[in-house]
Amino acid sequence: MKMGRSIKLVIEEGKLTVTHCEDGTNLGEFTIDELAELIEFRYATPWNKSKDILEKLVLILGDIKNAYERSDEPYPKKEKILKEIKIRLQKQ
Repeated sequence: MKMGRSIKLVIEEGKLTVTHCEDGTNLGEFTIDELAELIEFRYATPWNKSKDILEKLVLILGDIKNAYERSDEPYPKKEKILKEIKIRLQKQ
């Protein structure tokens, strides 16, 4: 397998963005629908189930990002973030 570029994957705003780390070039974007289709064909998982899971993953990633951004601590521990998200979800 060829090793080469350093790639960063970012899931945000309902899509996956693939970026070249060295120069920041956007190499491509994948929508939730496209990712669900890949899961369907690669792992024989129904499209609607894959899409539902991916949509929930995007929501959870947003919760994690928001928890870190709102934290009073400059470097909050992961355990604190997990607890905050779980408590907040129970209150809803």
